Amino acid sequence: MFEVRILRGREAFDAGLVERIAGFDKRNMRHVWERAGMEYPEVNRRKGFESGPTFVIAFEGAEVAGYVEYLRSWNDPRHIYVGSLQIDERHRHSSLILRLLDEFRNLVASEDFEGFEASVQKANTSAVGLYRRLGFRLEPNPRNGHSWLAKAGRELLDDSPVVPLLDRWRERQARRAAASSTLTTGRKV
Repeated sequence: MFEVRILRGREAFDAGLVERIAGFDKRNMRHVWERAGMEYPEVNRRKGFESGPTFVIAFEGAEVAGYVEYLRSWNDPRHIYVGSLQIDERHRHSSLILRLLDEFRNLVASEDFEGFEASVQKANTSAVGLYRRLGFRLEPNPRNGHSWLAKAGRELLDDSPVVPLLDRWRERQARRAAASSTLTTGRKV
């Protein structure tokens, strides 16, 4: 079972999670950096923490299991920049990504913005495929030849291939909760 927490701005520092998240990133992305022939960008990653992002972070016990990190784009504040979407290797084929994306979607739905952008490492073929499946278009990144610039409009919140998956996942969660409640109380609630 995962515990999902929302951390905004300096809360990751205040909760003592910056080092744990950075360590998670380094371990989780090691194969991507190796394939790209690059080193983990520790200095840039630490600058990213300083920019006040929001984390939707899942824990399995005390361990980070995955997270979505986002903030307003530095290039265009009308866009939400997805700084990182990380899932621990052990949980990549579980429903964890749906839970994180659902929480992320709920958080940003009430915000005033035009679209999304992200930088996706070309060597991270799994992430490239995921962003395409989510409905992002990939363009050459003029600031980094090793990555794609992923872009999508705000309509992605309601008109994305992942929306029906999230709806079905939410329905299953509701049925499980109802079944669990029936088992615990012996009656339907």
